[in-house]
Amino acid sequence: MAGVAGLSVVCAGLAMVVVTMHLELRPVLTGSMRPTYGPGALLVTRPVPVEDLHKGMIVAFVPPGEHADFAHRITSVTGPPLAPIITTKGDANSAPDPWHAQLTTATVPEVVATVPWVGRLMVDLRGQLQLLLIVAGGLYAAVAGTRWILRPRPTLRSTSA
Repeated sequence: MAGVAGLSVVCAGLAMVVVTMHLELRPVLTGSMRPTYGPGALLVTRPVPVEDLHKGMIVAFVPPGEHADFAHRITSVTGPPLAPIITTKGDANSAPDPWHAQLTTATVPEVVATVPWVGRLMVDLRGQLQLLLIVAGGLYAAVAGTRWILRPRPTLRSTSA
């Protein structure tokens, strides 16, 4: 029971850090950024203002003509500071990416950390299994909370002199 309580505290703490620091978690599906990170890793990103972008940063964005996020290293930043145009390249790729992406948002997610293998778990838990885990976690929390509320408490005895 102490292990479950400890895990719950760790998960709650991580959730608070993610929310207060505006972090996002993204699974990696391809090997285009090896050896920096590979398929199955989990990327931790934080928003940075587009005017702070510079060569060498790894950012997540949807390139022109694509429908999914790419997290690649910036090779150049040109154009106006509030609507820059970036070129990128995956670390494992021999050639730069074919696009020149103009960023039209105020911030872009920058990769600040990676966690190996956890992204694969995140992808595997999508859908019905994820819903089942959420429901099971909620039921566990409800049962544990009810048991804590209804637990016997020591009574105070008054002594008269």
